[in-house]
Amino acid sequence: AIAVLCPPDSPALRSLPSHPAIPLIVANSLAGFTSHPEFPNVTGIVHVIPADPALLIPLAEAMAGRLRWVHSFFAGVDALAGFSKAVLIPHAVPLTNGRGAFSSSLAEYITAAVLHFNKRVPACEANRAAKRWDKFVMPVVRKRTVAFFGFGSIAQSAAHILGPALGMRVIAVRRTEAEHPLANEVATFQNAEAVLAVADYVVSTLPGTEETKDFFGPERFGQMKQGAVFVSCGRGMVVDEDALADALSEGGRLAGAALDVFKVEPLPQSSRLWDCENLLMTAHNADYTEDYFELGWEVFAENLAAFVEGKPLKTLVDKEKGY
Repeated sequence: AIAVLCPPDSPALRSLPSHPAIPLIVANSLAGFTSHPEFPNVTGIVHVIPADPALLIPLAEAMAGRLRWVHSFFAGVDALAGFSKAVLIPHAVPLTNGRGAFSSSLAEYITAAVLHFNKRVPACEANRAAKRWDKFVMPVVRKRTVAFFGFGSIAQSAAHILGPALGMRVIAVRRTEAEHPLANEVATFQNAEAVLAVADYVVSTLPGTEETKDFFGPERFGQMKQGAVFVSCGRGMVVDEDALADALSEGGRLAGAALDVFKVEPLPQSSRLWDCENLLMTAHNADYTEDYFELGWEVFAENLAAFVEGKPLKTLVDKEKGY
């Protein structure tokens, strides 16, 4: 059996899959699981936010050594970092995530953000509001440079559109300099300054780890090309939001930015970002599509099938790295 840690009123449960041989037990408390007659057969856990990750350690302890697999419905696993260090790493329990389930919609978001600023959409809206006929020269993205910090499934899906389809020059910034067919150039994080100096668009899909916390702060925004555009749809913790507000202010480094993720969500009313007129903001819903939960459960089902059959799991997370 598999324990599904999820609030009972979560919309995720409307599309919860089933397995002919493996019962899925849904609960949102330790007692809810331990009182279930199938609990002695539970060997895996699925965590669905906003279920409290603090319940994972006592749940694993109650399983008395039976835990063989944990799956995070979402791609980001930073909320499970404490559980991973305390239980998963010491006991070599594999962790999988929802990687790839939402890459297509996030690639669309990244593309839309790039075109929003390239086609001067805010200026077009202002012209209409002012009844002003302004026949400006329309920019294009072809031959412009987009740098992806983090080049996993989301970035690769976006690079496929921006590179081959729209003719942009793609730079992938990641841990290794191994060539990639979707990137014109690959650089490591040690070369970040040189990349930021030439990129017209900087896209962050970085995971949330101790290494990436405030990765984009005053120093890196200061290294960006004058008039660059910054897009963030990975994890909110990687951006120093006050530093971004400074970079977006009049006379600042950036022409604009698009954010779908934030350090605190919902974004507090006191945040300076609300007053940045050149900021495109969405409420962490860039991937919240009509088929959002179905897509997430498809990835889980693929891993479940592999788990049952004793085959390699599909979306394994490097627990040491946190992604």
